[in-house]
Amino acid sequence: MWLDTLALLRERGRGHRESGGFLLGRRFDGLRTIEAFLPYDDLDPHALRGTILFDGSKMDVVWDLCRREGLEVVADVHTHPAGVGQSQTDRENPMIPEVGHVALIVPNFADRAYFPGDIGIYEYRGRRQWTDRSDDAGRYFAVRRFA
Repeated sequence: MWLDTLALLRERGRGHRESGGFLLGRRFDGLRTIEAFLPYDDLDPHALRGTILFDGSKMDVVWDLCRREGLEVVADVHTHPAGVGQSQTDRENPMIPEVGHVALIVPNFADRAYFPGDIGIYEYRGRRQWTDRSDDAGRYFAVRRFA
């Protein structure tokens, strides 16, 4: 799932623009399991303009899909041209402005497979404040392979 998500981010960004989307899944005992990726530009065809400018009125589609499938937005992910640090725009405009929301940032327009330790992981604290969880990646994001 994660590798497929990175491939879609790479394809949608075309190597020169940011891309991203919502990671949908479920929470159980404090763990978030990702089951689906919903690209921003599937919801808002004009979202990818170099940087991401997502039309918030499209969130109704996200909530309807989550309700139908019994899922929730467990995180969002987007790419940056270089590092994994949050931009001022990222800090001031959380995709889901709810305490505890997790935002992932993949460097280099997702030009290859990136795993925990290689990506930015930020937890929203409210009031445009974030906690950087990147150095504690194993606690906040794990990629598991199932046979």
